[in-house]
Amino acid sequence: MTRSRIAGVAFAALLVLTARPATPVGAEQPGPAPHFLNQSWSASDRAWFYTASQGSQIMPYAWFMSLESAEGGRLFVADSLARFGYLPNPYDGAPGSVRTGLPIGFVKDVDDRGEWVGMTCAACHVNRVQLRGQTIQIDGGPTNADMFAFIEELGRALTLTASEPDRFERFAGRVLPPELSARDPGAAEADRVRLRKSLDSFAKEFSDYVETSRASVPWGPARLDAFGMIFNRATGLDLHDRRNIAKPDAPVSYPFLWDTSWHDKVQWNGSAPNKLAVERLGRNVGEVLGVFAYADIREPTLPPLWFETSADRLNLLRIENQLGALTAPAWPDRIAPRTEAQKRDAVAGKTLYDRLCLSCHAIAAKGSNRAQTVIMTPLAEIGTDPKMAENAANRRAKTGILEGVRMPFLATTPPLPAETRSLDLVAAIVAGAILAPIDKAPDLTRIRADQGVVINRLLKRGASTIKSGNPLLNDVSTAGGKGAVADFLDRRKDRDLLAYKARPLDGIWATGPFLHNGSVPNLYELLLPSEQRSKTFHVGSREVDEARLGFRSDVGPFLFDTTLPGNSNRGHEGPAYGTDRLDDAQRRQLLEYMRTL
Repeated sequence: MTRSRIAGVAFAALLVLTARPATPVGAEQPGPAPHFLNQSWSASDRAWFYTASQGSQIMPYAWFMSLESAEGGRLFVADSLARFGYLPNPYDGAPGSVRTGLPIGFVKDVDDRGEWVGMTCAACHVNRVQLRGQTIQIDGGPTNADMFAFIEELGRALTLTASEPDRFERFAGRVLPPELSARDPGAAEADRVRLRKSLDSFAKEFSDYVETSRASVPWGPARLDAFGMIFNRATGLDLHDRRNIAKPDAPVSYPFLWDTSWHDKVQWNGSAPNKLAVERLGRNVGEVLGVFAYADIREPTLPPLWFETSADRLNLLRIENQLGALTAPAWPDRIAPRTEAQKRDAVAGKTLYDRLCLSCHAIAAKGSNRAQTVIMTPLAEIGTDPKMAENAANRRAKTGILEGVRMPFLATTPPLPAETRSLDLVAAIVAGAILAPIDKAPDLTRIRADQGVVINRLLKRGASTIKSGNPLLNDVSTAGGKGAVADFLDRRKDRDLLAYKARPLDGIWATGPFLHNGSVPNLYELLLPSEQRSKTFHVGSREVDEARLGFRSDVGPFLFDTTLPGNSNRGHEGPAYGTDRLDDAQRRQLLEYMRTL
């Protein structure tokens, strides 16, 4: 939402500080706890990751917890959003805490304006799979959730609450302090009027956001056009320039996160350099701007130039560190033991993998330093659906009030032209958000030394510092001798690649569907020529397909059609990939080896 929206609902956010508790009445109790595999996290690591705020602020917390579902008859959060594919939090209501009913990755974010509900990384990067009747939690795995279905119903629920008097009265009765009506009826009625006005304004803006996120071809579960969403939010809605809004028509599968912190590039198209602390911070600030963080983008007057933001930069660094310790889930032999024949096939499969796959899909590094240089394969070579990479490389945006601005404010930074690549404009907005000063000495718990340098350079140092510009620009040096944020923007060559990333495949058994756009249901089909792959298949099942390595594709709530734009299942085939000459026995051998990664 825009900064005006934040101002419009701030009054209601402050009200909830004295409102009645917002625990969802009648919330369904979570089922049995799942099995957790050894992914190098403790239970406390896991519990922290599930609820660590990143500064996403969807709406005031009390509003979200008090809202009825679009269909009515129960609260919106009554099923912990399981109907959209989100997962119950096994640590919700643990000893010493109050049960909220929020699923994994939905968190309360508190700032000086009140309490908000937002999303964090775990909402999209934790999954559960079913294997031989057992439920297994996969930390860092791609979610099976349908995010557009979530925001679409949330938008309808808001609109109905704002427009239907009975719904609004029930909503207001949950949100507003009950004792105020008895103590001061006049003040209570005034608050009710203000709440209605604020809700009506917010519902209209949220509905507009939903419509800008509506794709011509539905994404379905387990996919999202993250770049399209971020471009629309940052360069369109937050910059207040609707010329920059376009259909988000290049959905991709959510990537799995183990090892990702150690890769030199991230994103499916490798567009985000990932070696320096500020690079990781920049990528994560961009991500949270796409999921309901705000950046107060205003026309600059005097340097230093930065934008107020709700993005929690400290926690984004902490989350990145937590993910750096995460390792891949090994195939659970105690649940589904492999036969001796499968083990022999895996040995033979390694030889095939080394010959056909290893040149792109390296074996994940082990040990304390797991840094990895990933391989980028040009579109012309891999032949998979080009839409995501082409959109990221070619989409343009008007800079509007930022035209002529140097971001960051350095003589070596070229001023923004009237129109530029959307990716570059987002990078400039992200730089402005990163550079926002921090008012007080931060808690550096879970922060590495190099990250602490970055954060400490953001502390307000008085008038002399403000006049001279943000010290992060000059004091955090890189190998090239430039300020860290300036170097982050200067590395545009890393955002020019029309290519897709080939990452290590450890833990691949617990992911899928496959290819960047989720257009191939299992690894067995990926080893076939594209004309032999499924043209349509179902998505949304959590049941592991043991034989073909993927998830069951004969059942599921969504029918995936590979003939639709952005959904092509072609590519990753031919002599370089072995699909023209592998026989069925060899495919099985490769599958058995990949099961062990």
